[in-house]
Amino acid sequence: MSVATHRKLILAAIICLLLYQVGIWITLVAGAVWGAGSAVVVAVVSYLCARLARRGVSSSVWFLMPTLLFTVIPLAAKLWGALSSQAGMVDMLIDLLPLLVGFVVPIVLLSIVYLQLRKQAF
Repeated sequence: MSVATHRKLILAAIICLLLYQVGIWITLVAGAVWGAGSAVVVAVVSYLCARLARRGVSSSVWFLMPTLLFTVIPLAAKLWGALSSQAGMVDMLIDLLPLLVGFVVPIVLLSIVYLQLRKQAF
């Protein structure tokens, strides 16, 4: 496969992870209708930013912006909930571990690979 195909597959994986996590987070907070609506918003924002990022290497900030935004918001909400609870440090880490392992770490790794492939393409 070409570098461009790898980039598209990685971008699709990142968008799927973002859609899933933001949808789950909003569904838990506000309900199913808001969760579905937020998934549409994430998809539209990610698509528009990906189109803007296609302009060149210098516009990589358009790729990183929605990724960081939609990664930081669920992480901050989870941290806020964990820190405001009366649970101990071990319970807080156990509560954060699924989000970190199942979402934050894959997003960071996929973003690094995507940016490296982007540099190679140009």
